[in-house]
Amino acid sequence: MNFSEKLEAAVRTKNSCLMLGLDPNPEKMPDHFEKTAAGCREFCEQMMSVCEDLICGVKIQMAYFEVFGSEGIKAVEDLLKMAKEKNLITLIDGKRNDIGSTAEAYAKAYLGDGPLGADSLTVNPLLGTDGMKPFVEACEKNDRGIFVLVRTSNPSSEEFQGGKKELCVDIAEKVEEWNITTQSPKNQLSSVGAVVGATNGPMLSFFREEMPHAWILAPGIGVQGGSMEDALAVQRDGLGLLIPVSRSILYAGKDKDFLEKARMALVELYEAQVATQGGDEGEENEAE
Repeated sequence: MNFSEKLEAAVRTKNSCLMLGLDPNPEKMPDHFEKTAAGCREFCEQMMSVCEDLICGVKIQMAYFEVFGSEGIKAVEDLLKMAKEKNLITLIDGKRNDIGSTAEAYAKAYLGDGPLGADSLTVNPLLGTDGMKPFVEACEKNDRGIFVLVRTSNPSSEEFQGGKKELCVDIAEKVEEWNITTQSPKNQLSSVGAVVGATNGPMLSFFREEMPHAWILAPGIGVQGGSMEDALAVQRDGLGLLIPVSRSILYAGKDKDFLEKARMALVELYEAQVATQGGDEGEENEAE
């Protein structure tokens, strides 16, 4: 089973394309959590446990853990282990890349079988095909996946990525080249996906046309103002899209009922997803 097929199984099982973003900001977490790597790990573990039935996976933002040095890296290792035990897809949001043996080392670290090995990784494509090769090979050999930055969700992305004739389109075309060798014969989608922010609105459909075989990771729904409807419009038979949800869930509350409020916020997004798709929760996964 390649990564694309593993994603399909997770999305179908949970009837959800939502991924929980683990972005633990100590200043925003409830006060009873220590402002340490251990506190961030505990906060994320509790969030994962209360959300696991409504999400297909977790997206771990490395920056929030790297600030703690080795203890933060150990926290990521622990969270990856927990997520795998819960059969959740794991995505390291590290936006890695380099050239030659350094790119190979990044691919081995995050897409291999070591303690930081995840199902998938976000990758910066600006070094070109030789920088991308080790990551694509990991998708081919290790049943892993990558999400290539194409058009991000931040406002200033327009400076370099903007417009239909700009860099983002060149990268989208390359994504379709890079993903040929890992396209699943089952779902016609590839293990080489793309990051296209939901804040780009109707342009999401343009990028779907440019990358018909890519899973699209579409951050920006919720706090950043992206549209659930625009994002879900790029699905193919209910597949091909992942929506990470972070701040609107993690920081829905800061009091003792923070987990209850996080759950309520996630249920709202889950139900909006189901309603927009025109489906139902099914027997296995009823949002409560």
